[in-house]
Amino acid sequence: MTLIDAISRAQQQDPWLSGSQQKERALQARGVAGDTLDNPELSFGLLNLPSDGFALDQEPMTQFKVGIKQTFTRGDSRSITRQRFNQLAAAQPLMRDDRRKQITQTITLLWLDLYYAKQSVALATQQSDVLQQLIDIAQRNYASVYANGSGQITQNDVLNAQLDKATLGDRIAELNVSKRTIEAKLCQWIVSESSSHAGLSNEFASINASDSSSEARPLDFANSEHELGFDDCELGSDAAVSLPEIPSLPDFITLDTRNMTARSNTRDKQRPLGRSNAMLALLVEHPRVQALKQNITASDSDVKLAKTQYDPKWAVNASYAHRQDDALNSSRADFWSLGVSVDLPLFSDQKQDSLLSAAHHQKEALRTDYRLLIRQMMAQLDVLSAQYVEYSKRIRHYQQVILPNIVEQKEVSIANLSHDYGSLNAAIEVSITELDAKLALLKLRNEQRKIQAKILYFLPHQDMRLLTANGPSPAMQQAHERSISIKSSLSAIASPVIASGARP
Repeated sequence: MTLIDAISRAQQQDPWLSGSQQKERALQARGVAGDTLDNPELSFGLLNLPSDGFALDQEPMTQFKVGIKQTFTRGDSRSITRQRFNQLAAAQPLMRDDRRKQITQTITLLWLDLYYAKQSVALATQQSDVLQQLIDIAQRNYASVYANGSGQITQNDVLNAQLDKATLGDRIAELNVSKRTIEAKLCQWIVSESSSHAGLSNEFASINASDSSSEARPLDFANSEHELGFDDCELGSDAAVSLPEIPSLPDFITLDTRNMTARSNTRDKQRPLGRSNAMLALLVEHPRVQALKQNITASDSDVKLAKTQYDPKWAVNASYAHRQDDALNSSRADFWSLGVSVDLPLFSDQKQDSLLSAAHHQKEALRTDYRLLIRQMMAQLDVLSAQYVEYSKRIRHYQQVILPNIVEQKEVSIANLSHDYGSLNAAIEVSITELDAKLALLKLRNEQRKIQAKILYFLPHQDMRLLTANGPSPAMQQAHERSISIKSSLSAIASPVIASGARP
């Protein structure tokens, strides 16, 4: 299994994504229901029945009346309601895109942790073999004491070396525990559900407004809950053995662009283009931000809906009244009635004003949430960018300074020990120091790649292979097309700065 396979399976097995699709369909269905008139009211009545004899033909005003009444909604409230629910439903695909990006980030971080754990075990095992070689050399030198009567190695040195090797063995066991823990966390995401009622949601998806027959088979949720099960995790032993390939980051994310300048639209004027503006141009295309903007758009419909409360509510009614013949069998005329009713806004001004004010405040609250979200994402991205640059410096320092010095000391100590005038403790100490340095370098590289994966979450477009197994959604594809022009323009701005020797 590769990282791409793990991400694809995690996205396919994620219940949240299927739940979001059901929410989208539910909102769309509510929009259709909201754009439909209420059912007409049918009424029956017996009017003016005399109480002294209860005869239908006694009085001329006794009537058998049948009426129908249709009520109409206020203004354009029906179409606005449907528009509002459709706008809320349009936010769900964006939220699913954000969820896929979160899954991509989570699986990538776990995969990198698993890679680090396996590489740490491999390095520690390799270093254990080196310690065993040093112990063998020390034992041979210690044996020469009895043969030649001279030597620098004592029995205590050999015992200390064996203790260091045993301690390293416990360290390897601890790393194996960490590796097994990470594998269990990965299995939590990629495990497949095995249920006899797996088609339950599909059966609901086939229901439409016209399918309202009473012969529909009821679904037994109580029994289906007990039928739920999970397959065994199929995470292979070769997973995360090699370093996964992660999409590279744009230069204006990993370089210091605070001193960059760009020509504005005004002739012969320069305006500063800092890191914040460059990041802002990308974050506004993020699906999480776009989903919140979609909710703000839906709040506009709430304001329009509140304004329709000022419009009158109309109703039309019609009735037919039948009268019996009189006692002399003379025919009496039947009656037809038509009427229109409208409510009088005598006591509802305060209510309508309050509803409209609440809708406006709710819209402004969502706008505030939008500003806060942008600020939080910019702060997080700025911190990750700074960490990425600092990790690069530390990695170069380990590669160019620390590790070469340790390797040189190790070669000298082993050579001295082989000629029986070196210290076993010094050789072991250098060997342990080399292991610690290699593990530290491995951790630095792994942490930098984890930061790289976290930064990719904030970019409007990740590598398509890591985004979704079924290709990008239309919303994400549109965001990607918009981000291409933004990235190209910002890269063109950053290039002269880099070429001129600006300090990163």
